[in-house]
Amino acid sequence: MNDTRQAILSIAMEHFSTRNYTSVNLEEIALEAHVTRAPLYYYFKNKEGLYRAIVTETLNTARTRMEALLDAKAPIFEVLRREFAYCLDELGKFQHIWNPGPDAPDCEEEVHVFQQWLLDRKKEVLTAAWERGELRRDCDISEIVTFIYVFYEGVLAMRAKANQPTGFNQTRLDNSCDWFLDIVRQRFGSEGE
Repeated sequence: MNDTRQAILSIAMEHFSTRNYTSVNLEEIALEAHVTRAPLYYYFKNKEGLYRAIVTETLNTARTRMEALLDAKAPIFEVLRREFAYCLDELGKFQHIWNPGPDAPDCEEEVHVFQQWLLDRKKEVLTAAWERGELRRDCDISEIVTFIYVFYEGVLAMRAKANQPTGFNQTRLDNSCDWFLDIVRQRFGSEGE
C-alpha cells in the first residue's frame, strides 16, 4: 500500500476512533499526515470515502486477527484470554469507528456481517471446547457467548468513565482479563479445569 495513503488512513483512524463523524476534520488529518488536501482527495474522494475505507480496513484487520485468535484446537481458556485482551485493547477502538454517530455514512450492513461471523466463530470454538470436555457438560454455549459480550461491554463502559467517580477501582479494570477468566472458569469450566 502506498505510504502516503497508509499515513492518511492511520491518522484518520485515530480521529474516527475518538470523535464522532461530524467533528472529524479532513484538514487536520492532512496536516498531521504532512500532506496537502490534494493527496487526501486523490486517495479518498471525500470524508465519506475516507470513512468507508477505514471501516473496511478495520473490519478486515479485526477479522484476520480474530480468526488467528479463535483457534478451535487451542485450550479454551487460553483462547478466551487472548481474545478478551485483544477485544479490550484493539477491538474496542474499532467499535467507535463502526458507530461514530448519527451523521456518519451507513456501514451497518458491513459491521453486521462481521459481527455475525464473529458470533458464529465463537460458538464453533466454544462447541469444540465443550466436545473436548473443557467446559461443563450442562453449560449452554449461547449463555457463555452472552456472558462474554456483557462482561466485555461492561468493562469498556467502565474504562470510558475512568476519570469519573464511579466507585470502581481502576486497577481492577486494568486486571479485568484475569478476573474475567476466573469467573468464566468457575461458571463454565469442567471439573478438570
